[in-house]
Amino acid sequence: MKSSLPLSRRGNALVVALMMSGILASMAAATTLILQKRFRQAHQTAAWEEAMLAAEAGVDLAINELRTQLYDPGSAFQGWETQNPDGSLSATAPTGLVSGTTAYYTSTVFLRTSEGGQRSWCEVQIEAPTLLIEPNTKEQWYRVRSLGIEEVPGGGKVAGDKEDIQLRKLDLKYNRRTGQSLNGRPQATRMVEVLVKPVGTFRLALLAANEINMNNHNIVVDSYDSRDPSKSTNAFYDPAKRQDNGDIATNGILISAGSAHIYGDAATNGGTVLNASNVTGEIRDDFFQELFPVTAPVFAPEAGSPTSALTTTTLAAAPGNPANYLLSAVTLSGSETLTITGAADGSATYATVVVSGDIKLSGQSQIILEPGVNLRLFVKGNADITGQGVSNPGAPLQFQLYGCDPASATGGTSNKTMKVAGNGGLRACVYAPTYDITLLGGGVTDSIYGSFVGYDIGMTGVQSVHYDEALGSGGLVSDYKVANWFEDTR
Repeated sequence: MKSSLPLSRRGNALVVALMMSGILASMAAATTLILQKRFRQAHQTAAWEEAMLAAEAGVDLAINELRTQLYDPGSAFQGWETQNPDGSLSATAPTGLVSGTTAYYTSTVFLRTSEGGQRSWCEVQIEAPTLLIEPNTKEQWYRVRSLGIEEVPGGGKVAGDKEDIQLRKLDLKYNRRTGQSLNGRPQATRMVEVLVKPVGTFRLALLAANEINMNNHNIVVDSYDSRDPSKSTNAFYDPAKRQDNGDIATNGILISAGSAHIYGDAATNGGTVLNASNVTGEIRDDFFQELFPVTAPVFAPEAGSPTSALTTTTLAAAPGNPANYLLSAVTLSGSETLTITGAADGSATYATVVVSGDIKLSGQSQIILEPGVNLRLFVKGNADITGQGVSNPGAPLQFQLYGCDPASATGGTSNKTMKVAGNGGLRACVYAPTYDITLLGGGVTDSIYGSFVGYDIGMTGVQSVHYDEALGSGGLVSDYKVANWFEDTR
C-alpha cells in the first residue's frame, strides 16, 4: 500500500522524530546525571556519618583495654603495639600501659551491607604522657586518638553543595593526612580525640558485694564536700551544711536500714531495702558496680626498714614518690603505736605499707598519721583496728586501707574480716570487697568520715558515717570515663 503523504512531508516527519528522540535522550541523560550525583551525594554523606561511628567504636576499644588492665591485666592490650624509643613499633602486647608510652591498634574490618560505605575500620592511639599524671593522686590520665575510616562507593568524584564538600573533606585520590595514594579506593575519615580520666574506688558512702546491715540505733549516713566551703567548714564536715549524697548500695539483694537515717539513695541488685522510711533519696533495685580484685603492690622496701610492727614502731613518709614498707604483721597492745611521720611543715608526704599477715590493735594502741601524711595500707590477713583506732588529722583520703583478695569470696565465716573502730572520729577510706567489714563505735559522739566497700558491711554502735564527695576521684583506680571529647577536623 502506498503512502498518501508527499515525500517532503515524510522527510519532515522523520526529522521531527529524530529531534524528539534526541530531546528525550538528552532529558534522560540529564536526569541520569542528576540522579547519579544525588546517589553519590547520599552515599558519601552516609560514609561520612559511618566514619564517625567507626571512630567512636575505636574510643570504646581503647577504654575497654584500659579497664581490662584493671580487672584482667594478663589479657590487656593483646594485638596492640607499643612505640619503641627509636620510633618503631613492637608487636609485643603489653600487660599495662606505663606512663610515657603510647599504644597503637588497627581494628579488623567491619563488613557492612547498609547504604553508604561497604567497609569501615579504625586506627586507635592511646597516649600516657607524664604531663597527664594528676599531681595529688599520682594517677595517670590518657589521651585517646581514634581515626574512623569508611570506604566511599561511587568513584573519585565529589558531590554535594560547596559547604558540605568543605565540611566532609573526603579523601578521593590521596590520603590527606599521609599524602599516600589511595589506589582508586576513596574513603571518608574522621578523627576523634578524648581525654580519659581514672575513676576511684570510693564513689559511695557504703558499698557491699552482698549485704548491708544497719540495725543499730542512732545511725546516720550523709555527705559533705571538702572542696566547697558552702558544703563544709575548713574542708571538714559541718552538720549545718549536711548534703544528701550519702548513697549506700549493694550488688546483692538486701539492705537492712533499721532505723538509720540515710541522706542519699539506697540501691540493690534486684533486691529489697528494709525499713526504708528514713531514706531521703531514691530507692532502686537496678544497681551493679564491678568490684575489682585488690593485689598488693610489689616493691623493694626501704633500706634498713623494720620487717614487722610488734611494738611501738615509726615509719617515715616521703615527698613525691611514696616510701615503701613491707611488714609481716602489725600487733600492738597497751599504749603502743605505729606512727607514720611526715614533713616538719605538714606538707604532703606519702607512704605505702603492705602487711603480709594480720593487723591487730588492742588496749590503747593506735595507728598515728602525722599532718600531711598520705598512707595506703594493704593487708593480706585479717584486720582488727580497734583499741584507739587510727588518728588521721587530715582528709579521709589520706588514710586508705585495702584488703587484698583471696581467689574468691564465698560469704559467711570463710571470708576474712576487718573491724574498724570509729573512736575519736575516724577519717578513712576502706576498700576490701571480699572482707566482712564491721564498723565499731561505742558512744553517741562517734562519727566516721569516709567511704567503705566490703563483702558484708555491718555497723555497731556507730552514730554516723559522713561521706566526703571529693572521694569520688580518689583511691585506687576502678574504672575510666571520658572527661573531654572533640573532633579533630583537620
